[in-house]
Amino acid sequence: MIGSVVRTALLAMSLAAYTVVLPGAGLASPEPTQLVAPPTAVTSPTSAPAIGLREIGRIHVTSPLCKVLVSHAVHAIDIVTANDRRLDVAEKTLLNVDLDSSELAKHRGVSEIVRQYVELRAAAVDGNGVMGEFRSDALAVASDEQRAHLVTFGDALDGALHRQKTLADAMGRLIAYLGSHPPIDRATHDQMIFEELLRESDRRQARDPFARAGDGGPLAGIPDPLSLTARFASAELVKRAASIAGDEDAAATRMDDAFASC
Repeated sequence: MIGSVVRTALLAMSLAAYTVVLPGAGLASPEPTQLVAPPTAVTSPTSAPAIGLREIGRIHVTSPLCKVLVSHAVHAIDIVTANDRRLDVAEKTLLNVDLDSSELAKHRGVSEIVRQYVELRAAAVDGNGVMGEFRSDALAVASDEQRAHLVTFGDALDGALHRQKTLADAMGRLIAYLGSHPPIDRATHDQMIFEELLRESDRRQARDPFARAGDGGPLAGIPDPLSLTARFASAELVKRAASIAGDEDAAATRMDDAFASC
């Protein structure tokens, strides 16, 4: 669906190639060390692989500050990648969820959407916090040029996290709508349409009898079934998520300049 999982995975792998962090303590060539991405603060969806601790590369160390900056970046990339997977799961859930066959079906469906919303938003907020630390630490970089490159890289990566949080907030508004409206099964919806068309037939002004609910025609006052509303939300999610990939592309292209001095 979103396709940025591969992009962010490659970004993390590329970042691992940079030389980073531990003072050599008099050694001309310090021993390589492992850079391990810290675990994310929230649980990944069941369909996504576990994030956990992961070795992303063996690297040499040049400065403690560089090590901190790379560690922040890898942590944020892991969160962005996990959230891309969560958005992919959310899109499929909204596309296929049953919210109208019964009150129980609605409760189960909405509960699943709520769970996905909570995980997505909590992770994005966590990632924004990580990038806040990244920006703060980047201010200590001596070179004005590298500091500027780090800021532009951080802005792009943080932009992806912000967009993910915005999509989570949109899911929250959908949840509020679903929670305040009753399920409408097919028979009930058909009856609502039939009764509205009967009322329209008694009016003098001719209107399109085939207009669907919500299009401004005679059926505009009839709400869509909740499952149909969720399917519309799924399509909108796909459309809005495309901009996340643009932020990830921007971060990838700015990474070389940001970490070249490490």
